[in-house]
Amino acid sequence: MFCPNCGTNNADGSQVCANCGTPLGAPQGAAQPNYGAPQGGYGQPQGGYGQPQMGYGQPQMGYGAPQGGFGGPQTNNGLSYFDGEGGEYLVMYLVNLLVTMVTCGIALPWVIVRNLKWRKSHTVINGRRLCFTGTSGELFKNYIIWWLLSIVTCGIYSIFVHVKMKEWELSHTGYADMNPVDGQTFMNSFYDGTAGEYFGVCLVARLLIGLSCGIASPWMMVKLMKFDFEHSVVCGDRIGFDGTGSQYWGENAVIGLLISITCGIYGAWGICKINKWTYRHSFIASQGNVYNPYT
Repeated sequence: MFCPNCGTNNADGSQVCANCGTPLGAPQGAAQPNYGAPQGGYGQPQGGYGQPQMGYGQPQMGYGAPQGGFGGPQTNNGLSYFDGEGGEYLVMYLVNLLVTMVTCGIALPWVIVRNLKWRKSHTVINGRRLCFTGTSGELFKNYIIWWLLSIVTCGIYSIFVHVKMKEWELSHTGYADMNPVDGQTFMNSFYDGTAGEYFGVCLVARLLIGLSCGIASPWMMVKLMKFDFEHSVVCGDRIGFDGTGSQYWGENAVIGLLISITCGIYGAWGICKINKWTYRHSFIASQGNVYNPYT
């Protein structure tokens, strides 16, 4: 029997090695397990596990980034523009002037409604054409009421007339694709500016125009326009406006020059040019989610 420790060949039946004294109880040639050594595959780093996971823990593509289209002006994926022309407006203006003179101003509500219908029908905001359904008879009754209240209050009520007029105008403003009829009102079309707010804006505008000797006029006019636009809601869509005073000044400078050259004839085209600039800078700021607080 061979000694597992020193390899000496001992006689069969020997209990201990004759050379080193090691007990000879273990089977010959049996290899003792090496428990102190690392086990193959175990205790070593596991392949793929414990290492950074590919794709996990990294920033997710597209998530957490600003969502495309949200947070800016909401649109109907269309342009905003005005397509009325100067020649058409000139004919309408001459007829309106004649009617107003013949009726000594009594037909003024008819003239105003006619102008509103024409202007709205030529206005497109974010791809949707507007319409106006107000009637001259209704406006005439409102004018009588506003006029009487202004007399009774010694002119104080006149401060409210602009806001009342805008409230009436917006309540009859909708979209042409809704198949509207004359006299129809739109529940979610309204004007939510107040007389106090408007008076404050007008007061500041007049002060700045006076202090600047008129230089600030274009900027103050745009400020008033912006106030009216941003307080206007058409069928649940709040309207926005991003025109600037310098742009408005440039438009008026060109128009003024052309009017002087043409001895005033260009005036009708100038009004259309201002409308084209105005509605080119209008948009739907909040789409379909503004509800009338007055109903």
